[in-house]
Amino acid sequence: MGRFVLPEKYPVNVAQIVGNAQLGGVVSCLLNYYRYVDKSKYRFDFITYGPSQFDESVCRIDGNARIHYIAPFDGATFLKAASQLKNILRRGRYAIAHSHLTTLSAFALPAARKAGVPVRICHAHSTFDRQSDHHTVKAILRPFAARCATHLMACGRLAAENLYGKRADEAYILPNAVDLKRFSPEGPAAPKNGYTILFAGRFAPQKNLFFLLEAFARALKIRPMTLVMLGDGAQRAALEQRARELGINASIRWIPPGETAPWYRAADVFALPSLYEGLPMVGIEAQAAGLCCLFSDKVSREADVGTGNEFLPLDAEIWAQALAKPRTKQNNTEKLRAAHFDIETEAHRLSDFYDMALRGKLPPECN
Repeated sequence: MGRFVLPEKYPVNVAQIVGNAQLGGVVSCLLNYYRYVDKSKYRFDFITYGPSQFDESVCRIDGNARIHYIAPFDGATFLKAASQLKNILRRGRYAIAHSHLTTLSAFALPAARKAGVPVRICHAHSTFDRQSDHHTVKAILRPFAARCATHLMACGRLAAENLYGKRADEAYILPNAVDLKRFSPEGPAAPKNGYTILFAGRFAPQKNLFFLLEAFARALKIRPMTLVMLGDGAQRAALEQRARELGINASIRWIPPGETAPWYRAADVFALPSLYEGLPMVGIEAQAAGLCCLFSDKVSREADVGTGNEFLPLDAEIWAQALAKPRTKQNNTEKLRAAHFDIETEAHRLSDFYDMALRGKLPPECN
């Protein structure tokens, strides 16, 4: 195969390698950027593991965007997936392959190199440690994740250090920016029932939601309140069963995935007791809506942008006291904008990054 020739005119097609499109934060972040990126310069195509609601979201943004499916990068099908990915990238003659697979970029980016893609980006969206799902596999793959990358990117400094180690300083920090207007404290709020705690996200082991139920059960002994569980996932049925066992189900509202802004506005505090995180976008959304956030001490301190946030050890009694503590909402808009969390400006930074990468230059880091 001949040498790939860089495009001489816009728009440039970019292959966004997503993998599991059910992963809420990464997908939401990517869709946010695509809504605001200059599509006269860059058009995104997406590569996922199969049809999902993500497809509909993409089509609402750009009906011309293409979505390709490959087998999952797991023990049984990773060779098939790599071959499928290489063929898709080769046929599409993409100038940029942007991998959002974190450690699984160890499989995706070599396929992109074999396909002749000149700009290959490894993007770190989260951290992991010994408590993380599939820790052993992730630890084995970590040294190889960025080996075939031409550029490194991360949602925050902690995510960069976690994935890239000594190369962390090479990573371009692109925050998980949000639409500050959409999540403004001003706007319609969902109906509420008294003092309200909100969790929003996937019902998955990483989010540590059984712990949240235990802490909430103790907090109910201090004051009456409501816990809104906004989302869905594999643990949904088991969480509902545990709530019944604790006798707290009457104080919980289970809300399916949907528009989140009204629920942020209705809440009094946001809770995220995760076992590990990079820079959680839901925490930024909550602060954009004026909420104080209770984060586990496993969450990057880079998420602490607004006023009144707390990072707590995973002790149920400490969390119970924090959940029951009265909170005052704040307007964090200017703080978030100054910290590079406004998607309207950050989407331009992504375009600028692509511009410079295509010209063989390294973009300056975000100050």
